[in-house]
Amino acid sequence: MGNKKQTKQASTTSEQAPVADWFGHHISRRTVGKGMAWTAILSMAGVTIYKFSGDDDSEINYDSLELQKKEGWNVGSNNRSLLYAGGLTSLDSRQKAWVAFDPNYLISIYQPGDAAWQPFFVPTLLQSLSQPTLNSQIRQIMTPAMSNAYGRGEGLRNLLSQTWNTRQTLIVADLPGPDAVALGASMADTVHLVPVFDNWPHPLGVVRSHETLGAMIYFANEIEEKKSALKDESPVMLMLDSSRLTPYTNEDSQFDNRYLAKLPPSAQLKERGINQVIYLVRDQFQTRELDDINDDLVAWQKNGIDVRMLRLSDFKPVDEPEEGQRAGGSSPVVHRHYYYGGSPLSHWWFYSHYAYQTPRSVVVGGSGAPRTLSRPASAPAFQPPSYRPVTRPTIFNASRIGGTSGVGKTKPSGFGRTSVRVSSSGRITGTRIGRSGSYGRSGGGWFGG
Repeated sequence: MGNKKQTKQASTTSEQAPVADWFGHHISRRTVGKGMAWTAILSMAGVTIYKFSGDDDSEINYDSLELQKKEGWNVGSNNRSLLYAGGLTSLDSRQKAWVAFDPNYLISIYQPGDAAWQPFFVPTLLQSLSQPTLNSQIRQIMTPAMSNAYGRGEGLRNLLSQTWNTRQTLIVADLPGPDAVALGASMADTVHLVPVFDNWPHPLGVVRSHETLGAMIYFANEIEEKKSALKDESPVMLMLDSSRLTPYTNEDSQFDNRYLAKLPPSAQLKERGINQVIYLVRDQFQTRELDDINDDLVAWQKNGIDVRMLRLSDFKPVDEPEEGQRAGGSSPVVHRHYYYGGSPLSHWWFYSHYAYQTPRSVVVGGSGAPRTLSRPASAPAFQPPSYRPVTRPTIFNASRIGGTSGVGKTKPSGFGRTSVRVSSSGRITGTRIGRSGSYGRSGGGWFGG
């Protein structure tokens, strides 16, 4: 279909309000038939409208997730398939094969066992599996990066499982989605997991959330098994996808399924006994929190909750032979363990760096090479990141809604939104496929009847 000249008819607030519910409550064919102009109605709803010369359709900017829920997960690209970067596997981490991916069953596995944290669980990504055509395209994955995150998580798990004041801590794991899931799986018998993945996959999605979903399925059975060992006093970990703000640059080849992380306000953390937050990042290349949670972390710090940064890369691999084979042996059995700071002795200093009660002795090495170590006399040569959240200007400043009694944020203009065509009766007739303003049929964007 050729390009059509657009004439701007109305422009309102910079934040374009989602219109799906507004349509249902305020618009009817009868109302339009009585003479109320469609452009005037949308102006009242807070939507920027463009009129196409030669027909009655208008262009509006629509919330991408709401659009997917209304028109299908692969809206505008129903002739495309999901692409995976690698790591596909037919068996999960417990060597089981899934017959079908039941979203309700997966939600029951991933929802927090501790009811106090249920309000902060975001099941959106798992709910997308209710779309049959998406369900059929999801594949389990286990990548080298996920394996790396899993191993380093075991190092952190070893430390948290041997101290007794961990309930005061909230861990915010802000890693690439599949890595965050792998980290959570390695610690699922020691921390209460709370997923915060708030979008749907799309064949052209700028956020590759289908791979996060594949990781969640891969580890689901393992996490379900491990949850039975959790104690009430176990700490809590929010799992975030650091790819949620991936730059969106080209409407020709990308669908804007970006989203904002939803974090609890300070008052609700304090109600749950939290006085320390560990902001867990991948490595030394990240020195501050992502833009969308700057306001949150600054508010936590200002309200007396100590916020510290921990780099997952500070847990370094050490290959150790099994106990009893240290003196030699032709082919000793070697196990890889991950230690804070790179050695069993520096492992100890995690407790001092992150304000935990220090046990008199610590068992290291796991089942492969277990041994008990006493506290070392000298401090390690390395230190944790020098970090404190500081207010800085971002497009997400002052985006929270609900104050201290609710969790939520408003999206800034042009973030997580898609241009669509709407007929005079309110029916969506097309989705934009390029910056030129053209719209396509069959897989390029036409849907509805």
